[in-house]
Amino acid sequence: MTRRLAKRRIAASNSASFRLASRFALSDRATAYAERSANFARPTTPYRVPGYDGDVRFPADHDRDCDANDDRYLAEHPVNRAAVAGTDQQDAKFTDMLKNEPADSFLARHWQKSPAFLPSAAAESLPALDANELAWLATLPDVESRLVLTDCDGDATRYRLENGPFEASRLERLPGRDWTLLVNDVDKHLPDFRSYLDMVDFVPDWRIDDLMVSCAAPGGSVGPHEDNYDVFLVQGAGAREWQFGSRDTTEPDEGSDALSLVKPFDPLERLSCRDGDILYLPPHTPHWGIASELCITYSIGMRAPTIDELRLAAERCLQRDNMSMPSGDRLFYADPDLTAGEAEPGHISEQVITRLRAQSLVDASLAEADVATILGCAVTDPKAWLAPEPITGRDASASITEPEPLAVHGMAKIAWYRHGDRGIVFVNGVGRALEADQLEVIRRLCRRRQLDPGDKRTLSETPSGRELLVWLLAEGLFDTGDPGQ
Repeated sequence: MTRRLAKRRIAASNSASFRLASRFALSDRATAYAERSANFARPTTPYRVPGYDGDVRFPADHDRDCDANDDRYLAEHPVNRAAVAGTDQQDAKFTDMLKNEPADSFLARHWQKSPAFLPSAAAESLPALDANELAWLATLPDVESRLVLTDCDGDATRYRLENGPFEASRLERLPGRDWTLLVNDVDKHLPDFRSYLDMVDFVPDWRIDDLMVSCAAPGGSVGPHEDNYDVFLVQGAGAREWQFGSRDTTEPDEGSDALSLVKPFDPLERLSCRDGDILYLPPHTPHWGIASELCITYSIGMRAPTIDELRLAAERCLQRDNMSMPSGDRLFYADPDLTAGEAEPGHISEQVITRLRAQSLVDASLAEADVATILGCAVTDPKAWLAPEPITGRDASASITEPEPLAVHGMAKIAWYRHGDRGIVFVNGVGRALEADQLEVIRRLCRRRQLDPGDKRTLSETPSGRELLVWLLAEGLFDTGDPGQ
């Protein structure tokens, strides 16, 4: 079932608290499904989470008052929904980004350079989660979730982090305000949410990490912070107030290692995001969002490999270290000169290799194909708890001979690189050389996110093609069976 983001509002009331019922606990079968599949079923009966039960219900006995603290940062400041860093309401919507080539304009003006605010830019047909469904996800094993609570004591504010999965009883005890529940990789657990990632298809898809969804009660926040990566913040139901400052002018909050907070900063801009608004923030932009009402936010996070990740990939995939390179987890790949022409699905372009060398992220003596192999293995390596199961033996043989297409598993990652008339394909952190005709099949597979029957038949007719098919299945690229069995 698909719901629309636009014009969805959550109405507030002063009713008493909700209940989270244990009878909604997952069965063993459903749990197994969740552990290995991107296609497990949405809950048929919603949880009841704090602050949400159809309409919003705030507990009447909430004993903490952060209103003064909230007012300090938000209430006295006017909201600017117009120009942000050169972007005004006349800018093209994200849904139109690739029409008349506005994507390159956006990339040239804002990508890794300056924030951009695009009001009402999200497509109305995007799927939506409510607070109940997000809470359900947060109780599942192998679903990465966090809870951030805001404690206010006079002028002092402290943020506490708890990591999931959560017991239903823990979510039931939450107060009516000052908390944020976050769930990572929603696009991999619920495949219809991949449509959010498709909105930014003018960015190479190997640069896209995941869709994180957060639900925040009034006053809820994760504190002032900056991210090491680009992020597109798509506002769903409710409203969130944002402020952001200039890059490289903030100081880390040394007492918040778990949350990587920065000290409060002087904001360059304040604005309010509502249903369908999109806020883009480049890496290292200090920002601070506070829910002004119960709200849902969809965060499209990018990935930029660090030199340490590239070093590990060199050791693993080339059986050699990234020679003579410094180590560090704060040296990130950057592409401020990115153009939309580089965004062919799965493609690692020659420009990427040039940037890696120019930024001294790889050993200068490595050949081009070796640099591509290091990057391809690094950016397709899945989180351990998200790695799809391999398909081998009889199951693999059956998948090859069946006439149906093979769909890419929602948790699988794939990329490719061309060198000369051949290429390399990377699947879930492993690379394999390709013949020229095989490369064209892989290109089509990446564009369609499935291997069509004709391409499957073509590969299966030659020994090398059949070996490639067996390898793709063994590396977990395809979703081939009933995960509930």
